[in-house]
Amino acid sequence: MSRTWLHAMLARLTAPPGASAPVPDRPAAAERLAARIAARAWRRSGVDAETAADIRAKAAAAIAAGVPLGFAVPFGGYKGPRQPAAPHIDWAELFWIAHLRAYAETLAALHAPGVVISLSYFHGVLGGINRLPQSDQDRYIQGLRALLAHYSDARIRFELIDLSALFGGPAGAVAAIERRYDELRRSGAEPPGPALRSAARNVMHDHASEAVIREAALRCLAMESLEERRRFNKFGPRIQITHIRGASLSLHLGSCATSIHQPWVGTGVLEGDGAGGWRPRIVNGGAIQPGAWVEVAHKLQGLSPALGRIGLLQEGASD
Repeated sequence: MSRTWLHAMLARLTAPPGASAPVPDRPAAAERLAARIAARAWRRSGVDAETAADIRAKAAAAIAAGVPLGFAVPFGGYKGPRQPAAPHIDWAELFWIAHLRAYAETLAALHAPGVVISLSYFHGVLGGINRLPQSDQDRYIQGLRALLAHYSDARIRFELIDLSALFGGPAGAVAAIERRYDELRRSGAEPPGPALRSAARNVMHDHASEAVIREAALRCLAMESLEERRRFNKFGPRIQITHIRGASLSLHLGSCATSIHQPWVGTGVLEGDGAGGWRPRIVNGGAIQPGAWVEVAHKLQGLSPALGRIGLLQEGASD
């Protein structure tokens, strides 16, 4: 790839979004809007009957009230400590939010009030789960907040929602998680394999014993089961978006056009498409060899030191 072509590509990827879709003259029928929300081009798995009914009901409610369509994306709120960019955002977050922005534009073309996508997380509680320093999460959220502002406008808005506020702050959220953790532990609950593997990826290296990983996985399950969290993300007016197959009442979308890898525990790269071109992709950063990185310059470089370089991978080289 020539440097000129690379810089031109990155300029396109980092450009401010264009104007939101034209405002429709009249409200779309709820069935039509629901079909657009669940369009196959964006989904990575099927929509079950319960989720389809939930989408239709929430689309109809937004139309009737004349309010934006609401979506919730539960996420970690940190950069996985084993990713090269940690604790900062990198191209994975940029590709992710740009992809969600493009998705939202298809919906704003039918729904005049627009779209609000809420990224929900717990601030200040990860030290008790993954042993993550608070300063690391603060750096990550600072960069992500600026990125969300870049991709927001009057009709398509991204927002960060700190769910610990529902408990009076981080201390209250930690206490609620610990109560639920104790309930799970006393009941003999065991974290399933995916939860253990996730904890093994996310616990800080210095603390990654088998016992600590198991405790982290169980505490994460406790956090995810809190009624307040579930009410915000899926049992209220918002449609939940997930990047993991199989979640109930959830729309399974890609994290970018080519990936389902969760961005906060991945690294954004440009991958060869096998035909001489390159495409954005989110991969496990541990798979990137040192010689694959190239230095770059663009308008969003100041949001994160990790945006000053990008990995180039050949097709099939990603993890």
